[in-house]
Amino acid sequence: MIESMDFGKAAEPKYIQVANIIRQDILDGTWHDGDALPPEKVLCARFNIARGTMRQALQLLEAEGYLLREQGRGTFIRSVERRKHDSGNRHVAFVVPYIRDSSVSTILVGFQQVAEQTGFSVVFNHVNNDLQQQQDVIQKLVQQGVMGIALYPVDSESLTGIDKLVNAAYPIVLVDRYLKNFSTEYVISDHFGGALRGVHYLINQGHSQVGFVTWLSPAVSMDHRLLGYHQAMRERGLVVDQGLICQVEGYPTVNRAPLLKYLSSENRPTAVFAANDQIAIAIYRAAASLGLRIPEDLSVMGFDDLDMSVHLDPPLTTLAQQFTALGRQAAQVLLSRIRGEIRPPQQITISPELVIRESCAPLQYTNTVEAKKEWSVL
Repeated sequence: MIESMDFGKAAEPKYIQVANIIRQDILDGTWHDGDALPPEKVLCARFNIARGTMRQALQLLEAEGYLLREQGRGTFIRSVERRKHDSGNRHVAFVVPYIRDSSVSTILVGFQQVAEQTGFSVVFNHVNNDLQQQQDVIQKLVQQGVMGIALYPVDSESLTGIDKLVNAAYPIVLVDRYLKNFSTEYVISDHFGGALRGVHYLINQGHSQVGFVTWLSPAVSMDHRLLGYHQAMRERGLVVDQGLICQVEGYPTVNRAPLLKYLSSENRPTAVFAANDQIAIAIYRAAASLGLRIPEDLSVMGFDDLDMSVHLDPPLTTLAQQFTALGRQAAQVLLSRIRGEIRPPQQITISPELVIRESCAPLQYTNTVEAKKEWSVL
């Protein structure tokens, strides 16, 4: 039976030691299926630990399937037989801000592959790019007993209860974006390094008037791509005029009005690095409206490598995010946390790959009649 104990200087955190004791009592038959655990206050006194530590221990045991916590009723034991019976009902969740292209579905496929290989089912939710809806969905999932959440957050600034889950040791991993002011486990692409490599490629093609187009979004992914653009330009001794940078509204659709003005300016860029493929597609359309040809008049590079990018005319040069790998890695991080494996918070970055197609051309092919004729022959 549970007794007060002295934790001393054991290597494992206190909540792990407490969870080990309660788990062993359950396995030994001290606790039976359906038995109610004493209130947290009583357990804290018996173990001589803080309430937050006890909650971490109970959360871990719940994630492992040893406990069932029912709001308003208490915490109850689940026997070995019950756990075996319920083993097919283990769920993890994948929450995204929107579904607008192939990136989300590809991440989900990778995530689901790993989750299902280890006996978990995946609950999928999207929150219409709404912070309040994101918070409501997360609360609902926790209350429903979902054992862990992979969250592609609406932005990188709003906690919306994520801090409380992390502090309570609830298994959660962020995907594509992390929080600027709070540390969590995350799996993201190397947005900075990808942008750096992409802009260097455009400069190597002879372009010094390299533009950057992004959308208004408080997300570190967009921030890092802008930083990579600035760094590449600085490294090559090029001055970034603010006229080379364009911001557009990106949700629910990309607003082309700023792009038309941007590409009509007297000092318009000869090459544009778009912060994602959705923006690159909007640039294609804006350029067509203005009679600009890609790549003869304007080189365009994207970031993502969506399914549609290879089918554009011309096919889009872009930085390919490893979406399946992002999903698989996120699942592995989440499941390791559900299993209670002791390790530092995992913060993983996956490098994108530069995919060279036909939307970028050397500067000497741009804006000259003879060059256009030569390009058409190639």
